[in-house]
Formats: sequence, C-alpha cells, structure tokens
Amino acid sequence: MGLLRKKKMNLDFEDKFRKVIMKVDEAGRDYADKKALSWQSQELKYAVMSQEMSSLPQDMAQGAKEVASKSSDGYKQYIKETAEMIRQENIAKAVYEKWKMSFEALRSLSSLEKVTQNLSD
Repeated sequence: MGLLRKKKMNLDFEDKFRKVIMKVDEAGRDYADKKALSWQSQELKYAVMSQEMSSLPQDMAQGAKEVASKSSDGYKQYIKETAEMIRQENIAKAVYEKWKMSFEALRSLSSLEKVTQNLSD
C-alpha cells in the first residue's frame, strides 16, 4: 500500500510542478514584455518633450518652452500612458513573484511529503 501511495503522491506533485513551472514561465515572459514597454515609454520622455517644444514659437526662451511643453495636452497624455505602463509592469511583476512563491511552497510541501513517507515506511 505504501508504494502505491508514494507513486500517486509523486505523480500528483510532478503534475503540480509542471503546471507551476509553466505559469512561472508565462508570467515571467509577460513581465519581461511589460517591463520593456515601460522602459521604452520612459526613455521617450525627452523625445515627446522635444516634439511639443518644436510646435512653440522659435523666439520663445528655452526655459519657457520646457514649461509650456510639460503643460501641453500631448505631454500630459504621454505621462498618463507611461504611468499606465508602469502600473501594468508592476502588476505583471507581482503575478510573476506570486508564481515563483507558489513554486517554492510546492517544493516545501513535496519535501515534507517525502519525509513523511520515509517516516511511515
């Protein structure tokens, strides 16, 4: 009876490990994609500001152009979009970390089960 129980428990854990590893992989790739988009958006800050500044009068002082460009609708929209990308990145990171912790918890349970099985043999 003990051998049959061991095989069943090992198969149960093997299936659970496969599923969790797949979820870690999926979540990790999603996080990487969202992190890349967030980084790209943040790196475009000066390009967006420059584009907004180029639409202002040529004779306007540089400091005034910077202030005006940062208060423009286009720049405000850029800030909103970048904030959303950062939010999505952080959510994806939390999901990825959750699956990593699930793997560690499963590994601990598997180890505990092995010790329990060995004690009962």
